[in-house]
Amino acid sequence: MPFFFLLPLWFLSVVAGTVLCCFRTSRFLSFYFFLCPTGGIAVALVLSTLVLWAGPQMLRSTDSWAKLVLVASYFLGIGLGGVIGGVAGFSAARRINRSLHWE
Repeated sequence: MPFFFLLPLWFLSVVAGTVLCCFRTSRFLSFYFFLCPTGGIAVALVLSTLVLWAGPQMLRSTDSWAKLVLVASYFLGIGLGGVIGGVAGFSAARRINRSLHWE
């Protein structure tokens, strides 16, 4: 459900990165606009899918608290995955910009 809102924002950042790639003075920003959101979406998708796949197997109880823990860990996986992927994308973009001497 949250990916319904996140994917259009990801697409907007990819379009902005493409536009920034056309201008010489802001070309170094294009890698940040490509890699940070892409890494965040990818890792958030993997972590939330892992929680939804492994969570019901670990919490076999039908108590209401187990369902609440599963939903909370799903949203936590999305947030944590977004942060981890964003930081990984940022460091990758920084490394690419340094190797191309664009900064």
